[in-house]
Amino acid sequence: MIDPATLCGLAVLALLVLLALGVPVAVAMGVVGLAGMGVVGGAPLALTQLQTLPYHLAADYAFAVVPLFILMGSFAMEGGLARDLYDAAEKWLRHVRGGLYHTTIIASTAFGAASGSSVVNATVFTRLALPEMLRRGYSKSLSAGCICCVGTLDAMIPPSVTMVIYCIITEASLGQLMIAGIVPGILSGILYLVTTAIMLRFKPHLAPAPLPKVGLAERIAGLKGIWIVTGLFLMLMGGIYFGVFSPSAAGAVGAALTLIVVIVRRRLNLRGFYDALRATASITAVLFAVIIGGLLLSRMLVSTGAINELVDLVKGVSQSVWLVLSVTVIVYLILGCLVDSTSMIIVTLPFLFPLSQAVNIDPIWFGVLVVQLVEISAITPPVGLNLFATVSASEGLVKIEDVIRGITPYLVLSLIVLGLLIAFPALSLWLPSRMFAK
Repeated sequence: MIDPATLCGLAVLALLVLLALGVPVAVAMGVVGLAGMGVVGGAPLALTQLQTLPYHLAADYAFAVVPLFILMGSFAMEGGLARDLYDAAEKWLRHVRGGLYHTTIIASTAFGAASGSSVVNATVFTRLALPEMLRRGYSKSLSAGCICCVGTLDAMIPPSVTMVIYCIITEASLGQLMIAGIVPGILSGILYLVTTAIMLRFKPHLAPAPLPKVGLAERIAGLKGIWIVTGLFLMLMGGIYFGVFSPSAAGAVGAALTLIVVIVRRRLNLRGFYDALRATASITAVLFAVIIGGLLLSRMLVSTGAINELVDLVKGVSQSVWLVLSVTVIVYLILGCLVDSTSMIIVTLPFLFPLSQAVNIDPIWFGVLVVQLVEISAITPPVGLNLFATVSASEGLVKIEDVIRGITPYLVLSLIVLGLLIAFPALSLWLPSRMFAK
């Protein structure tokens, strides 16, 4: 019988080989997980898991929130809500140096309240903002870097697919985690604005001269688009916070309200409706395939006893919270350079989360830290998904090296935010601790 450490080492090696050969990550994780369970418990164990796990995951009502939040974001995108946010912010900030940087940060952060995907956010605002920024003479690298990085806030600002995946794997409270992301998400947006203003103070050549101020009446009229998204966000988060409905129901409410809004405003035709449904189905299928593959791999790690041995080892060495947090940060910063965000959290949480619980780290606080690390990984070369989303959506306007140069100050800022979240847990825990329903 192969000992757990050796079997896990072989599993990791096999996974790396399959990924290097170009095997899709969902298939690679699933194959390695099934093979490992076959070695541990024989073919019956592997076949039983293959038969039952995908069904139980897809049939669980709690996980209906995934396609519903994705559908909400698809309707918002097809209905032009991102354009409304961008136009409104531009009217208020065009007379400020670097107004389009600030416009993009505010609009992208706000759009996070209607979209659960950072890649979608980066794609939408690359197409929306980048051509106009370049036409007006803004720095190519900083423009692309700003769009790429601020798009990651979608992972923190609810609704967030990343948070859903975390809760699927850890069984933590999705409602509490989404409420916990509000303060860190808003804080990050504010710090993005401050950092950009400081950069322009010392390097004014990064932005052209400001444009004339728009009249007050026109600025107020432009706020209509902002109030719609703000209203949707407050209804969803307020409903969860006060216990009016569950997070899964919130997904249905959000998708339905967004659909009603875009139809009433005549922003969605049959073609757009079909495109939203197709995009939702495609993204959900890929996402669930990756989750199923990752859960098969994690079941294998549990079956070998490797997770328990690792937890016992950490307990024997130290009961330090800081040791576990340091290991978590190091693992995610390294893997963020090599693996996409979704695969990374699915592979790592089965052993990192038990370690965090062994030293009594709050699962909601740990979840916020993981989401922040996922944000960083999304912009970390060479595999950061937002980097490629920005380059692809730019249709040749920028190259990958342009984006990498532009993300540097924001990447440093993201690390500073991570430090603040670690140093001050109340930033994450104060709001969910006062929820009416937990």
